[in-house]
Amino acid sequence: MTYALLQPHELPPFSRIAIDDIEPALDTLLAQNRARIAELTSNTASVTWENFAAVMESLDDTLEQMWSPVSHLNGVQNSDALRAVIERCLPKFSEYSTELGQNQDLFLRYKQLRDGAQYSTLTDAQRKVIDNALRDFHLSGIDLPPEQKKRYGEISKRLSALSNKFSNNVLDATQGWFKQFASADQLPGLPATA
Repeated sequence: MTYALLQPHELPPFSRIAIDDIEPALDTLLAQNRARIAELTSNTASVTWENFAAVMESLDDTLEQMWSPVSHLNGVQNSDALRAVIERCLPKFSEYSTELGQNQDLFLRYKQLRDGAQYSTLTDAQRKVIDNALRDFHLSGIDLPPEQKKRYGEISKRLSALSNKFSNNVLDATQGWFKQFASADQLPGLPATA
């Protein structure tokens, strides 16, 4: 099946996004990314920016291109149906993010790239991407023992759910609040258009 969110686009295809397509589109994209990452980590060729880091950046960008319109819709056109889909998708995102952040093979390839001869020939931006990726591996628990890595993943999922709940509560409170004034005299300085 073809999902609007998975089609290349310069501007988000808001008018073609169907709420029922969000979760299957995410599942499809995460499966594709996992398969591509498995290929990258099984490749025995020397690691370069072009055959590794640029590909990882592309995978991240594709995921961002898919999810950003959904996040935006949640902020401007929130509904119970959209909330339900997002609540089902967030644990999948957390799991995927934790998988990447604790993937020893990816970590070692980024280290090889940083420690290799090509690193000094890369642009400042490319070196920054590599350095940030290595930093993020450490922040994601790459150095932890297996039990603590598992606990880190559980905490990440819980934090994601709580953050979403908090955002929904703030949105509900904002939309639910109003103040009524008995007369315009109580609003000095406010323009008539308001």
